Amino acid sequence: MNVLTWLKQGDPSIERLTNKYLLGQEVKYVDDGYINKYIRLFDEKKKTWGQGIYSPKWISTHYTLLELKYMEIDPNHMVYQEGVKNLVDHLWYNQGLVAKKRYQDMCIVGMMLQCIAYGNIHEPRNREIIDHILDHQFNDGGWNCRWDSGDNPNISSVHTTICVLEGLHEFVKNKYTYRLEDVKQSIEKGVECLLSRHLILNKKTNQELHHSMTTYHYPPRWKYDYLRVLELLASMDYPYDVRMDEALDLLKKDMTQGRLKRGQRIPGLIHFKLEETQYGRFNTLRGLKVLKCYEPNLYQSYINCEI
Repeated sequence: MNVLTWLKQGDPSIERLTNKYLLGQEVKYVDDGYINKYIRLFDEKKKTWGQGIYSPKWISTHYTLLELKYMEIDPNHMVYQEGVKNLVDHLWYNQGLVAKKRYQDMCIVGMMLQCIAYGNIHEPRNREIIDHILDHQFNDGGWNCRWDSGDNPNISSVHTTICVLEGLHEFVKNKYTYRLEDVKQSIEKGVECLLSRHLILNKKTNQELHHSMTTYHYPPRWKYDYLRVLELLASMDYPYDVRMDEALDLLKKDMTQGRLKRGQRIPGLIHFKLEETQYGRFNTLRGLKVLKCYEPNLYQSYINCEI
């Protein structure tokens, strides 16, 4: 069989995403397979997963909602809607001030915005979140979780920047209108910040980032890696830029007959194992989405590749 057939033999969520993103088909939401397993773990009384909001990692409400979003649960599903609303109640209050001189971690804010926007949830606190993000963008175009730590960093963090960019992109994609032009300009500056580093280079040394960022993971959690940023750019239909080449070369090097391995797992608690095979369908799908956008000829050869 070929790579495309292999993908479609995976979990129902992967089959749906393959049909949607690789074959361009109109698809209905599914709530079986992995998605159903997550739904069944939801505590209906507490409106949580894993007995907590942000922790324990990675079984908490926050990270479970992100996994459901990655798998594209129906955004109107009652469990998703209730989970996100409870998340916001616990993580965004007092206009983000969580201690006397500390605001909510900016990575968390970006990921939370992604969940809110995907669920098309509209409430006054959304505006506070957008204002907070736009007000604390660094001069280099990115963001840093330590902006209010007292260390006074002047260089953004790739981890924080990717989390925020994903949230802002989801905000635009789902047709929110608050400060829309400001948000679009902010996204452009944030992308330029990462491209100025050729996606995988340290800003100070111009050397490759830590090995954990030049490999790939699924789920990515809050961490930056080359596949995560390439997937974001492809999802934005961002025009090809020569500064993507180093990251694209990594992707092509890591692919074997059109497939990626399931990737390194970020240590922590999990609800259940997603994939046991050597090659991972989630990562393969993500890699092919990138190649479809930036290397269409190679993409075509890979999806028809016999395995």
